[in-house]
Amino acid sequence: MVDFFEDYARILFKNFGDRVKWWITFNEPYETTTGYSASTGVDAPAIDLSGIGDYLAAHTILKAHATAYHVYDTEFRAQQNGKIGITLNNDWQEPKTDSDDDKLAAELAMQFHLGWFAHPIYIGDYPEIMKERIANNSKAEGRNSSRLPEFGDYWINYIKGTYDFYGMNHYSTNLVSLDPSASNVANPPSLWHDQGVNKEFDSSWTGSAASWLKIVPWGIRKQLNWIKDQYGNPPLLITENGYADYGDLGDTNRIIYYASYLDQVLSAIHTDSCNVIGYTAWSLTDNFEWLQGYTQKFGLYQIDFTNSERPRTAKASSKVYAQIISSRTIPQERSTEPTGRCGQYLKKKMEKKTLKKFDWLEL
Repeated sequence: MVDFFEDYARILFKNFGDRVKWWITFNEPYETTTGYSASTGVDAPAIDLSGIGDYLAAHTILKAHATAYHVYDTEFRAQQNGKIGITLNNDWQEPKTDSDDDKLAAELAMQFHLGWFAHPIYIGDYPEIMKERIANNSKAEGRNSSRLPEFGDYWINYIKGTYDFYGMNHYSTNLVSLDPSASNVANPPSLWHDQGVNKEFDSSWTGSAASWLKIVPWGIRKQLNWIKDQYGNPPLLITENGYADYGDLGDTNRIIYYASYLDQVLSAIHTDSCNVIGYTAWSLTDNFEWLQGYTQKFGLYQIDFTNSERPRTAKASSKVYAQIISSRTIPQERSTEPTGRCGQYLKKKMEKKTLKKFDWLEL
């Protein structure tokens, strides 16, 4: 598969490299591996091999990414002058309490999700805590070797440094605690038992049409700082960030989501010196959203999927986002929750159709 991906990447570079200047080898490789999970095995390829198949798939993806990077770097970069990287998705993992156990749980959750793919690229090899836990669990299961494959020196060095930027998809935050049942050797092998944590939400967080997506703006700032501290503050492009609802044109919560999350990104840039080089709203239009099909709407523009012409209609958020882009400012009135002062302010503006009359805060 690595060889096939190399051939595929080379064809794309040859045919589109004169116009495409930003390349992403893989989008959300973590999600690709969930098709081997017993709990989420409805995703392709829907094979129950968690703790084995997911690690093997990730191993191949990382090799394929590095191979494509080197092809571009050695054969195309000088002439095409583009950038190439990978996009990794992760929700911020916040300790449920200030206890040492919950802090450990949060670190495990970050390393088993984000570090799994980022560590080999930005530092070299898998995170030590990941290698250690999987090796110990494998030994307790009576195995002669770890279920986590080893790269060896060649691949460690070949993968390390294969980036021009860090692509980050971020939406929400989890509260994390240790799962005491995970250490039971009777558990079948799985990524979840190797990780050994429980994840939940604060009941006060405002939800969305997606069960996993809550509005927690401070999470994106913490994640940007974690990446800066872990990986040497690489140029970071936010490749996805957005909010799911059921398609209302008066999408107040989406407006609040973007205003509050962008406010936290600005703090990460100006106060924390995070090297954020760009931001992409997800998404421009309502789209086919994985297993949820067209039931969840992420778009700034509504699409009527019942109409064969697929007409586009601008939502309120599109107007606000357009103004943010054109004016390089964000709403002065903002808060971390739609139920707060910002939410009431925006709702009144929506009702009076005076949403455009924001006071704005210069970047």
